[in-house]
Amino acid sequence: MSGAPLEAWQWLASDEGRALRDAAASVGATTPAAVAALRRLGSADAVRAALELAQARQRATAKFPDAAGLWCDGHGIEQASSGRVAAWKSRRFLGRETIDLCTGIGGDLMAIARATTVTGVDRDPVRAWMAARNAGVPVQVGDVRDVDVRGRLVHIDPARRDERGARHHGLDGYEPGLEVLQRIWSDSPGGGAKLGPGIDLPIEGAPDGSELEFISEDRTLVQAVLWWGDCVRHAGQRTATALRGDEVRSLHGAPEPMPVRDGDYGAVIAVPDPALERSGLAGACAARLGLAEAAVGLGIAHGPAPSHEDAWWWRWYRIEAEIPWRTDAAAAWLREHDAGEVTVKTRGKAVDPDALARAWRGRGATPWTVFMLRHGNARRAFATVPMVGTR
Repeated sequence: MSGAPLEAWQWLASDEGRALRDAAASVGATTPAAVAALRRLGSADAVRAALELAQARQRATAKFPDAAGLWCDGHGIEQASSGRVAAWKSRRFLGRETIDLCTGIGGDLMAIARATTVTGVDRDPVRAWMAARNAGVPVQVGDVRDVDVRGRLVHIDPARRDERGARHHGLDGYEPGLEVLQRIWSDSPGGGAKLGPGIDLPIEGAPDGSELEFISEDRTLVQAVLWWGDCVRHAGQRTATALRGDEVRSLHGAPEPMPVRDGDYGAVIAVPDPALERSGLAGACAARLGLAEAAVGLGIAHGPAPSHEDAWWWRWYRIEAEIPWRTDAAAAWLREHDAGEVTVKTRGKAVDPDALARAWRGRGATPWTVFMLRHGNARRAFATVPMVGTR
């Protein structure tokens, strides 16, 4: 919830508030002197809103190309779907009347509004006002528990943190919780529920025939979406979607474990896109590529060089040598091999990668990526080079 009241935001959006908006946008550090200067242009609440808006718009540029005109606050930006992710999701609502519940600042609402007729609902009057301005559609202030969703598709973004700020990974801890979500699933013809990517699996109480999609953006896992009813494309399956630049790819299927093969690592180490891994679809994809884990649950695969279109879903590293695990011996190997910048990758907190990267950085010209991996009680380290064109 924003720190300034609705009236302050409304005044800030008026012609009268333009001078304060412009002045706050040019403020660097919010020193007492800077705040005092802004106070000559508006009330304390208006200054608070103006500074919050300026800082939030700066943060929003990573998610929205047109952030300069966005009405937002910091927490609202943190919770909002990015423009690219929202546009991808909006395709499932195309041409069908939709309602966006828990709309926040309108990250998803803006994209859905470009695809179909939509209205929003949020219990925070400031966020509802922001969303309406951002999306150009009506947004109602109210409790989603009281909304009649019959005959409309639904997008809902339930809160995943409680009043103390603790994050929940099960729908029973969401707000609204499982009981309300199940009523919405039952009453509406279909829709999508935006969930945290760390949602407990399997999802208890999910509607029959639903589809769970995990979405990554530029190789960062950003959200999961539970699709139900008319918005389902692959009933009962998982979907992995990756957005990189202007390219979007999806895979769907049933989760299955990664093949396991200990011993010789082969030519490469491969790291799956996080949406592929979280969806459980990395196993089937790895099998098509001839990849395998060295130990169950490692999450990093090894095998032959890439030769299949599914290679797009992985980051590839050519193995140059298996090196000693001991940090002093590994450091000596790296010095002997012209080490400059060193990146360390691991799983399961086997080592502190940042500390080792700093310790091993040398004065040479060769950048190395070192994998430090535990296979049960065994420990293995590999010096690798990222493969061009597979990043």
